[in-house]
Amino acid sequence: MGFLNKFWSKKKVLTDTQNLIQPIEVPENWDFYMCQIDDQPASYFLNLALSDVAPIATRPNLLWLELKMNYANEDGLSSSEESDALFAVEDALIPALNAQSNALYIGRLTHNDTRDLYFYCANEVEKIKNIIFQVMQSFSTYQYRIGSRSDANWSTYFDCMYPNEEIIQCISNRSVLDNLRKHGDSLTIARPIDHWIYFQNETDQVHFITAIKALAFNVIQQNRMDENQDYPYQLQISKIGDIHQEAIDECVLQLWQLAKQSNAEYDGWETQIIKN
Repeated sequence: MGFLNKFWSKKKVLTDTQNLIQPIEVPENWDFYMCQIDDQPASYFLNLALSDVAPIATRPNLLWLELKMNYANEDGLSSSEESDALFAVEDALIPALNAQSNALYIGRLTHNDTRDLYFYCANEVEKIKNIIFQVMQSFSTYQYRIGSRSDANWSTYFDCMYPNEEIIQCISNRSVLDNLRKHGDSLTIARPIDHWIYFQNETDQVHFITAIKALAFNVIQQNRMDENQDYPYQLQISKIGDIHQEAIDECVLQLWQLAKQSNAEYDGWETQIIKN
């Protein structure tokens, strides 16, 4: 994947080459998800960890590069044929901007035959546009447009790019499944899957237990966790189920919705590793 492989460290320090802006530590957690935009498939890849620190006051301007893909799939997403060329643009552009400006890369959108790269920056928009122009001279086969606007609240990041709660749950599920695969699990064998939910009071917990027993879940244990003042009532439940992405997403989102209806917090799941 080229340059973006280097992004998986926890934090990096971003500075302005002219020392006009104080260095900032940027947390990093890069991930992707699929969605629909105007009834067409779309793919976002972004730094989820920026939600912990954004909006960043010293980066109030949004800037984007819109690339017209040359060999998009029929669904408007990128093709394997063109992926190396698209990554090459990022591999050239992002280091150049990091070295010569205060632009902070936040992610990209692939949709409707285009690949859009998004940045937040200080008040040097024209300088950054010129850097992009210079870099794109090496990619003459691509048609592109550069845009910018003021966005001090980072509304594009939070309102357009950042996933909703359900998608966050699915991203978390995918992470657990990937970890199981890394440990040699083929994910083909059904098994007990344990889930944890936390409640504000016993009444909500009782209502939740009634609902999940009707769905064939078993209660494993109930504990009071006094150190968790807001949600002190812990519940562990379990059910044998399939372990592929679609099955896990369906199960988790069902429990997550039931937890919300009970004013509770769904806290994730785990299962045993089965190597076969």
